[in-house]
Amino acid sequence: MKIVELSRNEYQNYELDCKYQTKAYFDISIKKKKDITIHIKRKRLRKKTEKGFVSHLYESYIEKPQVFAIFDRKKVVAVIEGSIESWNNRYRVWNFLVDKKYRREGFGQMLFKHIETVAKDSGARALILEVQSCNEPAISFYMKQGLHFVGLNTMEYSNEDIQNKEVRLEMGKRL
Repeated sequence: MKIVELSRNEYQNYELDCKYQTKAYFDISIKKKKDITIHIKRKRLRKKTEKGFVSHLYESYIEKPQVFAIFDRKKVVAVIEGSIESWNNRYRVWNFLVDKKYRREGFGQMLFKHIETVAKDSGARALILEVQSCNEPAISFYMKQGLHFVGLNTMEYSNEDIQNKEVRLEMGKRL
């Protein structure tokens, strides 16, 4: 299967149903005394949990997005969207999804290597992305691609992100 760049005209607002199953999450605790200590520890859930959210391609807030996909016949089975952040010269991955039926076939790895090449060719100094602390399969995948923890936001999705076990983690890789 080959990687194809998607046109904005055809795929503007294309809906991505981002569902995943997780058996673990990364628990965040922050202790504030004289110093600030942050602990991030992988913890198993009592049972496998399905999570999800909906996203769209070519959102208006993304600066010069580039979208690449793999098709099976005429169906998009894997897609990645990224763009250069001109203010800090990082390349951000905004969306990344492999259809549930096509996971573990190497499509995600193919797309990720492709976007990394695109990022390097654009002159970006780093590749960066956001992932929820409860999306343990994605975190594991990103670590296998050479990304590491670079930051977090404990109030991105709600004021109870830590309690909800859905903290925004930033992962990145120097290029």
